[in-house]
Amino acid sequence: MKIKQFIYILFLTAGFLVGLPYAYASPLINGEDLAVSIRNAIPPENILIEASMEVTQKNRKRIQTALTIETKLLGQDEFLTTYKTKLESNRMVWQIRRKVGMQNAYSCKPEENSNIHVGIAGSSFTLADFGLEFLHWPSQKTIKKQRRKSRLCNVLESKPMKSIKEKYSRVLSWVDEKSGAIIAADFFDINGEILKRFTVKGLTKKNGQWQVDELEMRDLNEGSKSRLKLNY
Repeated sequence: MKIKQFIYILFLTAGFLVGLPYAYASPLINGEDLAVSIRNAIPPENILIEASMEVTQKNRKRIQTALTIETKLLGQDEFLTTYKTKLESNRMVWQIRRKVGMQNAYSCKPEENSNIHVGIAGSSFTLADFGLEFLHWPSQKTIKKQRRKSRLCNVLESKPMKSIKEKYSRVLSWVDEKSGAIIAADFFDINGEILKRFTVKGLTKKNGQWQVDELEMRDLNEGSKSRLKLNY
């Protein structure tokens, strides 16, 4: 599976790899243009993948949950991503419906929880994170270029409206200049401190194609670590 296909599955809007036509060492791209390009990306096909969420709590206790992640096209400009626990006796289903030019629609069953900051399978990855909700905020600014994981990146700063209560006060995303992939992101709380830190891990090359084996989200406040592992 190509890395591009995988990211379409996992992050709804292909936010972590959109294949933007950057030129190496190009000038800073407009932040709003960059955010729009990421959030308006549509997956090329329906895809189903097996995964597991491993949560390591502050006391080092580990909780592992088997998941299936499915992306289903609903039209040329709309698709649905479903995260489902495999345990039938206590099945949970999280869904994010994405349509170009529209806000995301979220659901959590059976609770019908409308809180977009609910954690998937008890992890620090939330519906809002998977939906890249921060890319819908009104302030999108590319603030600098910086190397991350030995890759030259555009650093995108996203900020919400001050009048609207959000869990995060801003998000910094490191967008790889050559591929368009978000390879890391820092989520700041209302006091301006880093609350969570995301990074792509487990990149391996198979049959000439790079694939992502693992994604990690660290909750610095809770002292926990969540790892989403993909089973190809």
